[in-house]
Amino acid sequence: MKRNIERQLLEWKQNPDRKVLLVRGARQVGKTYSIREIAKTFASFIEVNFEEEPDIRVFFRDSLNPMRLCEKLAAFFSTPIVPG
Repeated sequence: MKRNIERQLLEWKQNPDRKVLLVRGARQVGKTYSIREIAKTFASFIEVNFEEEPDIRVFFRDSLNPMRLCEKLAAFFSTPIVPG
């Protein structure tokens, strides 16, 4: 099933100046599915789910420095976080 969000996500991905993506909306409309689908087109992807991985919450309590957060998340998930 094609969703409007798929086109918007593709536009976001193709923008060389893209920023962090935050997706909000009603329940059960396909947000997670759409994000996971666009994620397949990236070389690497980390899904941060605070409900399934409550230990991650502590990473965001102290410093919100992006470099430090990326280091912690990369180590936790054993996945490199590469700019771009």
